[in-house]
Amino acid sequence: MFNEYYNGQLSMFDTLHIITLIVLILIFVFVYLLKDKLSKPKNDKIFRISLGILLLVFESGFHLWTALNGGYSYNMLPLTGFCAMTNVLTIYALLFNKTHLFDYLIYYALTGSLFALIFVDTSYAIPHFRYFHYFIVHYGFLLASLYYFITKRIVITKKKYLIATISLFSYTMIVLIADLILEENWFYLFESPVKEISDFFGLPLYTILWIITIILLTSGWYILLKSIQKRHLK
Repeated sequence: MFNEYYNGQLSMFDTLHIITLIVLILIFVFVYLLKDKLSKPKNDKIFRISLGILLLVFESGFHLWTALNGGYSYNMLPLTGFCAMTNVLTIYALLFNKTHLFDYLIYYALTGSLFALIFVDTSYAIPHFRYFHYFIVHYGFLLASLYYFITKRIVITKKKYLIATISLFSYTMIVLIADLILEENWFYLFESPVKEISDFFGLPLYTILWIITIILLTSGWYILLKSIQKRHLK
């Protein structure tokens, strides 16, 4: 499970990646079909706590694995990664039943998981721990937000969308300043996981377009979620 032999055996849109995405979609379909049963108080608590613990265990395990391999640094802090920050907030919301946080987290979860699950940023394949960590975490915080959405636990409103978007933009500006000072690439503001994209546009155009893309995505999620909630989740 920790054998480096499995490094380099996963790439974007290869057979394993496609199969993984199909499995993740089927899991959501399964949860959606059981949403009425899962939303009952006892079942909801079991689901919420189980998912929160699962995310916590795998995230903690990843930090431990990285440290044991000598790769730990301040770059591992959750505040420096968009998905890592979303995951930590999701774990907190799940374990402490902070339902209202998902009114805002759903935009971050959709945006982060979209890029992470499609533009896969790990080369470790099954059965390596990193493979399971990567997909469980990035899919887990997405599943949590979608679960609260389909069980009508959160309400999509323009006010909450604006708060989520303004908060994200403000924090991104802080991260950008930190990137410039420390010469880092937090939030992928200087270099895309798909390096060809950032190389094509160059700096600072890539950074500007990347920030605009994130803002447009959150706007798109708001329109989509609002429409779904209005038509199908009354």
